[in-house]
Amino acid sequence: MRRQILVLLGAAAFTFGTAANAAVTVDDTSFEATDGPDTTGTTTTIGYTDTDLDNPSFSEFLTFTNDLAGVYSLTLSTSSLSVDFTSAILTLTSDGSTVATLTSGFDNGTTEFWQVSGVTLGSGQYTLLVDGDNSDTGALEGSITISAVPEPGTWGMMLLGFGAAGYAMRRRRRPALMQVA
Repeated sequence: MRRQILVLLGAAAFTFGTAANAAVTVDDTSFEATDGPDTTGTTTTIGYTDTDLDNPSFSEFLTFTNDLAGVYSLTLSTSSLSVDFTSAILTLTSDGSTVATLTSGFDNGTTEFWQVSGVTLGSGQYTLLVDGDNSDTGALEGSITISAVPEPGTWGMMLLGFGAAGYAMRRRRRPALMQVA
């Protein structure tokens, strides 16, 4: 009986411990072009470009829907000397509340990257707002990367299953001693 319970716990941990693929769709954008979403394994990427930015400042958005909860990493970049980001904010579309603010990760005067990592989002519609300055004819390009991972409760169930399987493998039955009558 114990063995059956341990096998069931292990199977449940394996089942619930698998990461789900995020189902992401692009709903609307002010960018000139978008590429994707492309999904490989548990990672979804949406690329975007805009070569016709307003001068001297620009404001762009990308609205997408995520069907499953997951951990998001967002990155935007430019390799144009004339483009400088001033803000990048991810909002929940339904109420406009700020979910995450991207920060400058690298800027050497020509190439600039802004990013945020480890943002847990539920299912829903989100908007990435990108503002910046353009002193000439700059180009904006980047991507949103969405990685779905198990929730903390799922990790706990998975660890419990591994522990139960390990216990079952290490447990040894003591041999019964024969009694001499």
